[in-house]
Parts: sequence; C-alpha cells; structure tokens
Amino acid sequence: MAGKLTEKLLPAALQVYFKQTRSHFFGLLSILFLLVIYESSSATIYADQQIQIRNSAEVMIERVLWFAGIRNNMLLWVVYLLILVWAFWLAKKQNLLSFKFVYIPYSIFESTVYALLLGLIAGKLTERTSFLMLQSQEELTTMGAKATLALGAGIYEELLFRFILISLFSLIFEKLVGGKRTVYDLLAVAIAAMLFSGFHYLGGREAFTFESFLFRFYAGVILGMLFVLRGIGVTSYTHAIYNLLLIFR
Repeated sequence: MAGKLTEKLLPAALQVYFKQTRSHFFGLLSILFLLVIYESSSATIYADQQIQIRNSAEVMIERVLWFAGIRNNMLLWVVYLLILVWAFWLAKKQNLLSFKFVYIPYSIFESTVYALLLGLIAGKLTERTSFLMLQSQEELTTMGAKATLALGAGIYEELLFRFILISLFSLIFEKLVGGKRTVYDLLAVAIAAMLFSGFHYLGGREAFTFESFLFRFYAGVILGMLFVLRGIGVTSYTHAIYNLLLIFR
C-alpha cells in the first residue's frame, strides 16, 4: 500500500533517487567522504598533542576491533573497505548500483533539511530543545576541534547505534520471532534509541536528567526511522550536520 502511494505521489526520478540512495553501499560510500575529512582534521588538530578527544562510540568500536586482534589504524580502514565490498556485493544483488554520484550532494541537501527538523521535532516532543549537546564540548578550545568531534559523532554513533545495532536487532527479531518486518524494525529502533540516549551519560561527564534522556531518546527514534527509510548515508549526514548547526548557531 505504502509503495503504491509513493509511486502515485513521487515522480519517477525521485523514486529512483530514494531507492538507490537507501542502499548500504551508497550510504557507506558517502560516509567515506566524511571519514576522510574527520581523520585528516583530527590528525592536523592533534598533531602535536599526546591526548586526543574522540567520540565515545568511535572508542567503543575500536576496542571491539582491538579485542578481535585489529590493533593498527591502517587495518581499521581495511575493515571499513571490506564492509564496503560486502555492501557493493549486496547492492549488486539487489540491483542498486545504478546511482549517480550527483546523488551525494542531493543527499547532503536532503540531510540538511532533516537536520533542521531533528531538534525541532525532538524538542517539541520533550518540550525542551537545549539538551542534545556534543559530548565533552566544554573541554574543547577551538572551533575546529568542536567541528571535528561533531563529524565523529555523526559517523561513529550512526554506524554503532543505527547501522550495527538496528540491523542486528532486526535480524534477531526476524529469526527468533518472525512476523511483519515493520514491527521488529520499530522494536529495534526503540531499543537502539534507548541505548543511544543512555550512552551519553557514560563516564559521568553529564548528570542524568529525565528530560535530557527523553530528548535524546526521541532524537534516536527519529534517526532510527530515518535509517530504516533512507539508509545509513542520509542518517549519518543528518546527525553530523545537526551537530555542526549546534556549534555554529
């Protein structure tokens, strides 16, 4: 029903755009651009410093890989490229490789629109809009460092809480419970959103309040639904752009 309604409301070109840009391959390929900016910026900012401020989700992913024996920074890129190869194979199997590279700026524009709506909608749901701030922002001294951390949050938090956790929970529900995909997608989104919200209080850097938890939960639900409907690329850019808007407002 939803598919037929979409066909009636959207022009054919937009239907193709939404279908192609939803694939994991397109999303991971577009995130690769963000990764290059993030890593090069971090290398420049922290070139003469022994201590680097990194996003907690990035640290968690790196620790998991470290326990798996992947302890070299270059190997992290190899892991990402291997995942990209898997996504390419999956997209080829699903006939989702006919996208145009102009879709990347289109998706960035689309993500900017979502970023502008993200805080507004989550804020309306919680009646406050001042809580979803960047972790450890008060510890940063330069605008460049703040912007770099904003990109890192958009990349690694989305890879962890949306790309990995929602996909994993959906797969588990599908195998163990069965039923309609929409139901276990919603469950996966809700669980990942709760973990995403609680994750921001790790380390005791911020005091827990119910309103701030609720705001981040709603933001996590919105980003989770965006991931399900539009894929990891648009979701990651939405998160990163939203964080940048917080910094430069």
